[in-house]
Amino acid sequence: TFQGTTIDPKVSVNATKGGLIAANWPIPSNASIGTYTINITSTLNVTRKNPPDIQSFMVPGFYINITTRNLAREIVPNVAVQVFEDKKSVVNATSTSKGLVQMKLEIGNYTCRAFYKGEKVSESSINVTKADWLDFDCNLTNLKILVIAVVDGVEIGVPEAKIYLTRENKTVITDINGTAVAHSLLPNYSYVLNASRYDMPPFNTTNIQQLPTKDWVNITIICPTVKLEAYVTDGQKQPIAEELMVRVQELMGGLYYQNNTLNGTAVINCAIGRYKIEVYGKRANNYLKLNETTVNLFEETQIPMVCKIYGLNMSIKVIDYFGQLIPNVNVELQRENLQYPPSESNGLVTFNNIIGGDMRITVYLSGQSNPCVTLTSFVDSSKVIEIKLEKYVVLAGFLVETSSLTTA
Repeated sequence: TFQGTTIDPKVSVNATKGGLIAANWPIPSNASIGTYTINITSTLNVTRKNPPDIQSFMVPGFYINITTRNLAREIVPNVAVQVFEDKKSVVNATSTSKGLVQMKLEIGNYTCRAFYKGEKVSESSINVTKADWLDFDCNLTNLKILVIAVVDGVEIGVPEAKIYLTRENKTVITDINGTAVAHSLLPNYSYVLNASRYDMPPFNTTNIQQLPTKDWVNITIICPTVKLEAYVTDGQKQPIAEELMVRVQELMGGLYYQNNTLNGTAVINCAIGRYKIEVYGKRANNYLKLNETTVNLFEETQIPMVCKIYGLNMSIKVIDYFGQLIPNVNVELQRENLQYPPSESNGLVTFNNIIGGDMRITVYLSGQSNPCVTLTSFVDSSKVIEIKLEKYVVLAGFLVETSSLTTA
């Protein structure tokens, strides 16, 4: 029995002539550590002895938990751990995803060896005297890769760069800061790093002849930069003399550049990649988008940006039921967060040098605070927009409702 529970069926045996009672109870490999009790009784309940035939014995040992770690003290899964006692293997186990190997060992001295990807990465001795948690340090190195682009003399981390390690047959990708880490590499081997972006051919190949046996190895890779020239013109394809802002944002995010135009041209140096280019004009302290496009920048590129909605002249004509101009009306023009100053007219008002797009037009009649008409129109050229108020008729200089005129 163990802790009051029978661990094997009872066995009936006969004593030999020499008085020997022989029975085999093989201790299973998963037997609990602790004290076991053997009790021998007569099946006929004839023999009564004092003291009874009872004896206890102990399966000695303790639970040992080993955590496999690399030289940077990070846990390492899939490490094969072998434990030997007097050169005899007693444990063969593989560390879990948490780097843990659990085993039961008796009191004594043991030799532990660790293997990673078929290579021995550690060997040490342990002395078991009690239950314990142990760290098993393996000769595995972390490789930290920093990909930077030098733009106008400033180093910028390049995100989303793919680094392919040939010996490991694995790919790591840089984060928003341009950093990627290849964890737990076997030292003293050569590695080749191929760096690329957007699945284009590698822009850099770095050879490591022999990876040092240390916790961290740092490598810096330079990403090439290219020059982008944006030529900004109006609808007539004439360079825009006004200073405009050109923004360049990488499609995957992370990299961002900006410059102002000079005589319609903006020059920006960028790390290779794919970008969205936007052109903005300024009106009343608000930047309004004039145009946008996308471009692949893997070599020096010149790109025209035609801003058809820039510098337009827009006229709004307010007429009555019969097409007559309605005098003394107020017209407001709005675009996004920009509101052009209201203008009072005798039925025709003109807004000069505006930036087109989706324009909201609001018309107020003389002496009224509530709008008479509100509508939205997309403006991409200089033109006249006619707004007809069929509800009204201009009669002898006065505004009369059409229904009242009809009744009269």
